[in-house]
Amino acid sequence: MKKVCVVILNWNGGDLTLPCLEDLRKSDYPELACVIVDNGSADNSIEAIVKLFPEVGVIRNTENLGWAGGSNQGIAWGLAHGADYLLMLNNDAWADPAMISNLVAAATKLQDQVVAIPKIYLGSDPTRFWFAGGRVSFWTGLFSNPAFNLIDDGRFDSSPEVEYASGCCMLIPKGIVERVGGFDHSFFSYVEDVEWSIRCRSAGFRIFLCPSAKLWHDVSVTGKKRPAMMRYYLTRNHLWTLRRHASPWQFVVAMLLLPLRSLLRMVRLAGAGDGESIAAELRGLKDGLLGAVAPASSAGKLERA
Repeated sequence: MKKVCVVILNWNGGDLTLPCLEDLRKSDYPELACVIVDNGSADNSIEAIVKLFPEVGVIRNTENLGWAGGSNQGIAWGLAHGADYLLMLNNDAWADPAMISNLVAAATKLQDQVVAIPKIYLGSDPTRFWFAGGRVSFWTGLFSNPAFNLIDDGRFDSSPEVEYASGCCMLIPKGIVERVGGFDHSFFSYVEDVEWSIRCRSAGFRIFLCPSAKLWHDVSVTGKKRPAMMRYYLTRNHLWTLRRHASPWQFVVAMLLLPLRSLLRMVRLAGAGDGESIAAELRGLKDGLLGAVAPASSAGKLERA
C-alpha cells in the first residue's frame, strides 16, 4: 500500500494542532506518517506534541518561515521518508475518517497524474461549503471560490476538475511535486496555493475534487489574529501571481479593475475602523506592483531533508 505523509504547520497553535493530530488517529488509512513543521513557536506547543504524539516527526524552526517555506520543509521530509503522496493539511481542520483513503483512491484511479482535494465545509456551519475548488481568471484578475457558503446539493460533483487547490488540504502524488516543485517561499503566506496550482496545471497535471472526501475547516484562525498581515500578503501575492502568469494584455485588463476593487475593500475596512489593514492594503499594492518577482521557473525548488 502506498504511503501518505501528512504535512501540518504549527505556529503557537497547540490548541489546534493537538486536536488535529488526535483526529488523524481516527483515519482509516493504514500507511500514514505525519510531520509537524514548527515555525518558531513560543507557546510550548511543540513539547506537548512530542509528548502526546511520539510517532509524529517534528521539524523545529527558530523563526517563522511562513506557510510556504514551512510546507516545503515538510514536503522534503516526506520525500526523504518514502512518501508516495504528500497531504498538505491545516491544523485548524478535521477530517472524515475515510477522507485520506478516498483521496488516494481518486489519485490512483487517474494514474497519480492529478492533485486530489476534498470537499471542505465551514466548521461553523458543517452543511455549507468553505471550498470545493477554485477558478482563475487572468482577464479579470480574480481567483474565485464559487462554492463558498453554498449548501452541498451535489452541483460540484458532476464537474470535478478545478483550477486551483487550497493549501488547507490537498493530496499531491510524489511524481507531481518532484516535477512541479514546492510552494514559492518568497510568498510567505497566502495565494501560494493558487500560484502553485497554476504551475501544476501548466506542467500538464490536473486538479480534481473528490466528492466522497470530506473535511471541516475553522476558517483562518491565524489570519484572524493578525488581520493586517493577512491583508498585506493577500494583496501583494495576488499581484505577484498575476505578474508571473498572466499575459501582458491580460495583466493590463486586470489592472483596469484593480483600483475599484481595492478602493471598495478599503472603504469596508474604514467602516470597521481598521486603519492598520488599510495601510497594509496600500503596502501590498505598492510591493505587489513594484516588488521584484522571480520567474516561475525558479519558484518552489525543493531540497531533500
